[in-house]
Parts: sequence; C-alpha cells; structure tokens
Amino acid sequence: MNVETKDATADPIDWADVAGDPGLREARKRLLSRFVPGARTRRLKWSMGSTEMIEVGEGPPLVLIHGGLGEAGGWAPILTLLADHFHLYAPDRPGHGLSDPFDYRGVDLFELSATFLGDVLDNCGLRTVPLMGCSMGGLSAIAFYLRHPDRVSQLILPGMPAGLQRAVPPGIYQAQKLMHQLSTSSPGALIRSELAQPAGRGRMIEPLSALVAHPERVAEEYLDCDRFNLLRNHRSFRWYLDGIVTEEGLLPSLLLDQRWAELRVPTTFIWGEKDAFATVDKGRAAAARVPRNRFELIPDAGHAVWVDEPDRVAACILDSLHMSRGG
Repeated sequence: MNVETKDATADPIDWADVAGDPGLREARKRLLSRFVPGARTRRLKWSMGSTEMIEVGEGPPLVLIHGGLGEAGGWAPILTLLADHFHLYAPDRPGHGLSDPFDYRGVDLFELSATFLGDVLDNCGLRTVPLMGCSMGGLSAIAFYLRHPDRVSQLILPGMPAGLQRAVPPGIYQAQKLMHQLSTSSPGALIRSELAQPAGRGRMIEPLSALVAHPERVAEEYLDCDRFNLLRNHRSFRWYLDGIVTEEGLLPSLLLDQRWAELRVPTTFIWGEKDAFATVDKGRAAAARVPRNRFELIPDAGHAVWVDEPDRVAACILDSLHMSRGG
C-alpha cells in the first residue's frame, strides 16, 4: 500500500462536506481566544494538500500531534502552560480539523505519517524535534521516528498510544456507525442539521465521556470545535475508521509489538488513571519494553489526560523535556 489517494474523477470527495468549515473556524477562534490568546494560525502546504497550523510560544520547538477524529485545537487547555518554554507547532492531521479532506482508503498510515510529518517539519524549517502525540497521534509520532530516527529527539505520549493492543473501546464502533449515518441523505441530513445548532453540543457529551474523566468540566468552545470538526470531516473520518478498525479491533498491521524496543530516544508515557482505551498495567508493560522510558500516572484523568489535568500533565512534559536537554 502507499499514500496516494484514489482517483478523484472515479470517486470524488464531496466538497460540500466543508460546509462545516466556517463553523469550525469560528469555534477554534473562540477556543484559542479563551485559552491561548497569543496563538497564531497559518496555512501550511504539504506534498498531498494543505493543512492548518496553530503556533504559540518562543524557544526550542515542540510538535504536537492530535489523535484520530480530533483537531489541533484540542490541545488548547495545555498550550499556554507550555508556551513560556517552547515554540509549539500543532498541525491538523490529514482529513482532520481545517486540513483538506483526505481519502484514507488504501493508505498505509505508517507511510502517511512519515510523509506528512516530514513535510510539516521541512515547511517549518525544523530538522530534529521532540514529538508529542496522543492516541493515533502517538502512533503517528512513533511511525515517523521509526522511519526517521535522526529527526526525533524525544517522544512524549499523553494518553494511550494507538498500536498497543487490538482491542478498542465500544465508542470507536459507535463513532464508525455514526460516520456511515452522516454520509447518507437520511438520517445523515437530520444529524448534520442538529450538529450545526448549539443544541448539538449535547450530542458530543457521550463520545467525550470516553476521552475524559470529567466531561462536565469541558468548555462550550471545546464542544463546538468537536461538533464542527465532525460536521466538516465526517466523510474523511468514515474512510479513516474503516481503514484502521475491523470487528476484531485495530488492524494487526498497526500493532507496535516488537517495535517498542526500537524506540531508542527518551520516551515519556503520561497515563490517565481512567484511560478507557487500556489499563494502567498495560501502559506500564508497554513502557517497560522501551529502553529509555519514563511512566507518569495522572490520577482521576482519562484518555485525553491533559484536558482533565492540564497543570499536572504540563509539569510532567516540562520535566521530561528539560531533563532530556540537561536543564
């Protein structure tokens, strides 16, 4: 498999799906204004399209890679806490956030990660950097390192990185079903109409409950980014989920297995005590297979651990990075 998309003339992307674009842009603007007032955004080209980049802070670089069905604004709760120490780069992954729609059918995600992240780093003039990624973003960071170990100085993995196990939470299958519904004229049209209204925030609470321990604490701006991200990118998300998950769980080709031992850079696991994707014991076991590992447990936090406990997670990240740099 390769990272080339399908022939658009044979099976075109429905560009009407970007109707959620204005909603997501406004929601992200409000989210950043509240949590990261110094943030700036810019359009960034890569070899297979374009994407949106959030940047904030001064100092050495740190690249943040969001998870599947997420978007770069999802890092907002922690950005200000890190921006006094690092120049942060948070791109939207292909087919997510404000990036171009992306056809994931037949795509090798390891090769895609190598291409996308390499292009992003080149565009930003970055040679060797620490990478931070959650869930599928963590797998993307690891995949990039395995192909370009000279370009990654450290790995930070908040939340279970995908590839640890085949089993996935039931919410993933529910999301997969929803993506198929959204792609239909009915009931998809009704769901899309609901998501476009403020009342659509309520629909986001259940999936958010699988990601954080305390969804009731999540700001409205965050929920708005989630619903417009879904509204804008549901077709890319459908292709994405269909390409990584089967009835048996995550595709075997995405499992890291023996690859953990190939991670020769300092690697920090920041694990939420209530991460619904995998137990603490499984996280510790995976970390133990990495030669230069550090494992930090965050009590009363879920998969998106920095959303539940931004101060604690930021402290872990800064400590790990400063130790690695000899600070």
